[in-house]
Amino acid sequence: MDTAHPGYGPDGLPAALPAGVGLTALRTARHRGAENRRPDRLFEDRVAQALAEALGGPPEGRPVDGTRVQDFVALRTRFFDEELSAASTRCRQVVLLGSGLDSRAFRLDWARGTEVYEVDRSDVLRFKHSIVARAGERPRCARVEVGADLRGDWPGALRAAGFNPWRPTVWGAEELLPYLSRAENDRLLTGITAMSAAGSRLVVDHFDGALGRSAGFTAVAEELRAVGLGWRSTLDFPDGWLGPHGWTFGLTDPAELALRSGREASGLFGQGTGCDGRVWLISAAR
Repeated sequence: MDTAHPGYGPDGLPAALPAGVGLTALRTARHRGAENRRPDRLFEDRVAQALAEALGGPPEGRPVDGTRVQDFVALRTRFFDEELSAASTRCRQVVLLGSGLDSRAFRLDWARGTEVYEVDRSDVLRFKHSIVARAGERPRCARVEVGADLRGDWPGALRAAGFNPWRPTVWGAEELLPYLSRAENDRLLTGITAMSAAGSRLVVDHFDGALGRSAGFTAVAEELRAVGLGWRSTLDFPDGWLGPHGWTFGLTDPAELALRSGREASGLFGQGTGCDGRVWLISAAR
């Protein structure tokens, strides 16, 4: 990469960091980078490590119970890693919606012939390109960047990039749904369903209203609002959202995932806080 390009600073990073929801990609990547330092790490993310080394310091804003948040991000990452990788043995097209600084195309062992489409705003993808170049990583599959706003005609942009809606696909939407309104999530799922051949899979996460009102999550929500972001929706009943679109699904309990992974579950998902809320880790099939 030519660091003398006017769009880049002397450190090789774009002159402007991604704004808005793009900031959440920075926060999440830095939390994933912290996992690299653990001897019992659940994954290794060299792209996230390159980001941490380039930017330094804590994630944007004041840390809120940083260890718990990092544990949650690590567990959610592990869930998506396993579900997406396993589904690629049957679905050779993988679409990561709101892909942010996700590095799965570079670090997972995908089935032969897998194509990964990363859909996000162009400024986020440009920033990611600089981080990937800094890390010196190469994709382990065919990788296609699709610059599109998920509130716009992202299906058209995806098809124009070579996506084939007649082939089974595994869709991933990690840390995305809360930042969209319920109406926007409905339109997103309508678009996904319209391009999902029989046998397609969908992996998503969300949380319900009770958890959204819990003390720990309220603190994080205030943190996000301080930098101009905010959660716009919750999901109380996944069946009422997925069922009408023809999806069947299974749920993974994050607390059980924490215990299986040797991580402390208390306080992560409402346990021990007097909150009956839930984080939904969902794997659906069509």
